[in-house]
Order: sequence, then C-alpha cells, then structure tokens
Amino acid sequence: MTLSSVLAGALATGRLLVTGWSEPVQHSDGAAVTVPTRTLPTRPVDLRAPGALVRMIVMSLMPHPSRRSLLTLAGLGAGTAVLAACGDGGGGAGGPGDGVSIVTSNYPLTYLARRIGGDRVSVTDLATPGADAHGLELSVKQVMTVQEAGLVLQIPHYQTALDDAITSGPGDNVLDVSSVIEMLPADGHTHEEEASDGGGEEHAEEEHEGHDHGSADPHLWHDPLRLAEIADALGSRLGEIDPDGAEAFTAAAQEVRTDLEELDAELTEQFGTVGGEHTFITSHAAYAYLAERYDLHQVGIAGVDPETEPSPQRLLELEKVIEEEGVTTIFFETTASPKVAQTLAENVGVDSDELDNLETQLDEDVDYPAVMRENCRKLLESWA
Repeated sequence: MTLSSVLAGALATGRLLVTGWSEPVQHSDGAAVTVPTRTLPTRPVDLRAPGALVRMIVMSLMPHPSRRSLLTLAGLGAGTAVLAACGDGGGGAGGPGDGVSIVTSNYPLTYLARRIGGDRVSVTDLATPGADAHGLELSVKQVMTVQEAGLVLQIPHYQTALDDAITSGPGDNVLDVSSVIEMLPADGHTHEEEASDGGGEEHAEEEHEGHDHGSADPHLWHDPLRLAEIADALGSRLGEIDPDGAEAFTAAAQEVRTDLEELDAELTEQFGTVGGEHTFITSHAAYAYLAERYDLHQVGIAGVDPETEPSPQRLLELEKVIEEEGVTTIFFETTASPKVAQTLAENVGVDSDELDNLETQLDEDVDYPAVMRENCRKLLESWA
C-alpha cells in the first residue's frame, strides 16, 4: 500500500480508517517517530482533523519512510487545511466555465493539450519547470486534481506518483499513451538494430525508488511522428468528452499533425546532411526515440533513469567510444546534474554542451518545435 493510494482513497470519502498502534515506529535511520503507544479502537477519522493527527495516521502506514516522503508529510498539515477550505469544489481541476480539465505531467503532452483543446479546456501541468520530471512528487491536493480531472494524459511507469494517483482513483479519465503508439524498450535498443546504448549492462540490473520505468522507455516525445499519433488520439478523446467541441478538436489535432509532420521532414533533411555514424553522448539515455527516427547513435552515460550513477568501468567504455568514433561533444541536460558529463569531457579533452530533454518548458517563448530544431542544430555542430 502506497502513501498516495492511502491518501487518495481516503480523500474520495473525506474519511480515513484508523486501526490503531501498539508500538512506536522507527525511521530507517533509527530516529523515532512519535505515535501513540496505546491501542486505539478502529474508527473513521475526519480528514479535516488537525494536520498532526493526519501525519501520524499516514506515518503508521509507512514502516520505512523515504526522505522525500518525510518532507512531504512535514507539510501535510497545511495541505489538510487547504482541503478543508476547498471541500469538494474540484481540487484545482477546473471550475465551471473552464471547459474540460486536462492534467499532464510533462511539457510535450501539455503542448498537445493546449494546442488541441484551445479555449475549451483548462490544462494543469504537474511538472515543475527545470526540475527532474521523473521524480515527480504530488501533494494531497494534486492527487485530488488528478482524480477529479476530465482527462489525464499518462505515460505509464514514467512517474510513480502519478501512476499511484491514477490507480487509486476511478481510472476512467485516463488516456494511456502506450495504447496509442509503439513504445521502445527501456534498454534503449530498437527492435531491429542498436540505435542507442542505454547506459551499459549494469543499468538493466538496477532499480531506483520512484524511477521504475517498467519495460518501456518513456521519452517518446523526441519522435514528432509518435507525438502526432497521440495528437490524433487526444482530439478524438476530447470529442467524446465534449461532443459540442468535437469538430474543433479534430481540426486542431489535424493542424498539429501537419506541423509535426513538417517538423519531421525538416529534421530528416537536416540530419541527412552529415555523414558518418552520427554518434552522440548524453548524460542519460533520453534520446532513443530521436536516435531511432533519424538513424542516429545515442550513447548514454547513464540509462533512462537520470539518477543512475555510472560505474568506473562504464566511464572507461565511454572514453573508448569518444576516441574511436571521434566524438567532439558530451551533452548534459538542465534537469540533471552536469557534473559527470562535464568531468568526463574535461578528462578526455572534448567540449560539453546542453541538450533540452523537453520534459519541462524552460522558456515560455520557445515551444516544442523550436527546441527540437535547436537540439538538431547542436548535434549537427558536434559532427561538423
């Protein structure tokens, strides 16, 4: 039982069942958590009770809380006060007159939702600009927003917190993008050929709390044609939710598809102007879809999880790749620490530069197509 599922289930009714405790709970680091030592009778508790009581209840369900969970719980009292004030008024999912409320958790899906939905939708992007979207954490209010939304766009196994919020909710308000497009495997390799080195064999054996990507690579948005497929599905789904706007949604989705197809043709032409292996090294393997679509060779310092630390053996392998394939630049990302990439670049005497992984929008004036073009320009310069 996860924290988010416990809270979400309780918030659906506004009450939480307390079964009682007989012993104090210990943190994983040995520090004591203060909870009642007397046995309490099983009873429902109103979630509008003081925040300290709610934190106590939730902590009892977490025998080994993580540091992130503890920080979240520290602010839970304030969250319950907000919920008490809000009541059942929609949890930020869009009030009357706002149209269909759509919840997203990364920029490319937000881009689609806003362009296709237009004035007939209200969009909530849960990701924080410039932060690592993989490690998304949701507040109690945000869990309610997900469950009360008219539509949630989900990339399964991309963000555990969002998956948990969806699982504990009704589940009928979700567009699972993996049901629309073919996802690449999480090891970073295509079905037919090795277009991407996903970070070495050690990555396949490692799992990280909150970053289990399952069997698929979630970074699908680096292929404009896959994004176009999702645009078509989104237009159709919005038409089902809001039949009066179906014609407008369909037309907008077609316009987005046209733009993405033109972008794809432009990128295909640009990448085709440079010969060779088209090898590029990135801080984490977030560009397998780009590599497959445009016949590039991505080499990730780490795998699809940006928190994976490369082993000394992996760094030696990368130095060999740099020498043998004439790599001139090692790329890092804004949402991940550049330290490893920059240190490796300095050690082997090559440049380092930034690629935008598009997980969040870093500049409101620079949209999805513009970022894709800029990333293309930087890659082409590294091969010149």
